[in-house]
Amino acid sequence: MGDLLLVLLPAVVLAAVLWGLATALRPRGSGMSDADKYQRELAERAASHYAAQVQAAMAARARLEPGSRPGGARRRTSGPQDHPRAESPSIYPDLAMARKHTERH
Repeated sequence: MGDLLLVLLPAVVLAAVLWGLATALRPRGSGMSDADKYQRELAERAASHYAAQVQAAMAARARLEPGSRPGGARRRTSGPQDHPRAESPSIYPDLAMARKHTERH
């Protein structure tokens, strides 16, 4: 009985160690957790919302540009402009265009 115990005990310990190593080194499931799925869905919704906002802004900008009016009617100004600030370049081109639009109307 003692000889059997001396042979089986190291074999059982060796099997347990090998099973533990195999379990630890096995690749994890590539499935996404619920938190990861939620984050991805949130990012997709934010991206689609941003794209819709950009599209709406581009449509509004196209309506405000002088060349986009029907018949190409433009209001002509003669002489210097009333506001010299409108001639200066701006680091915010959308704001400069909105300012010019409000100054014309």
